[in-house]
Amino acid sequence: MLTTTVVDEDDPAFDRPTKLIGPTYSAQDAAEAAAEYRWTIARDGSAFRRVVPSPNPVRVVQAPVVRLLLENDRLVVCVGGGGVPVKADQKGRQTGMQAVVDKDLASAALAAELEADTLIMLTDGDFVSENWGTPEQRNILTASADAISAIPFAEGSMQPKVDAAIRVARAGGRALIGPLDRLDDLLARKVGTEIRGEVAEGIVYA
Repeated sequence: MLTTTVVDEDDPAFDRPTKLIGPTYSAQDAAEAAAEYRWTIARDGSAFRRVVPSPNPVRVVQAPVVRLLLENDRLVVCVGGGGVPVKADQKGRQTGMQAVVDKDLASAALAAELEADTLIMLTDGDFVSENWGTPEQRNILTASADAISAIPFAEGSMQPKVDAAIRVARAGGRALIGPLDRLDDLLARKVGTEIRGEVAEGIVYA
């Protein structure tokens, strides 16, 4: 199902485009494209690419339809790439926005709207890790939304997943983050990180 994701046109992300999209350009071609199309350009390695905002998703417009299909035992594939970002007026009319919505955050917005009990985000890593890649690294087995929200993670990789998990947990569900090839173990809680509303210890390390 093609879905549209409502974003707030006053979201601060529109003042700070950060999401790299599209092909790479030489410095000259990038400068010409920026002038012609009024694009924001950023360096990507030795080349240049267009960058667009990545605003926070407010809601997924088609959530009621997704709910209806689920209630009728249909498997729904949706929110691809975060959904098509739009702004919506008071009459429900939608206007496309030049942006990219994070897929994990959009999935969390939909899960919260559907009152889903679990959101699963599959990754390359076995756990969400505090101080990842350092001698002080600690793998997180379980955490409350408040406790894990105080820990910084890499903006381009784990932070969006943790933010999505927090959104689901605060809506009354839980989120699991773990390895793609070990889904059964993740569900059995042998691996991966679970984030939910309340955890007595705050954080339990593996």
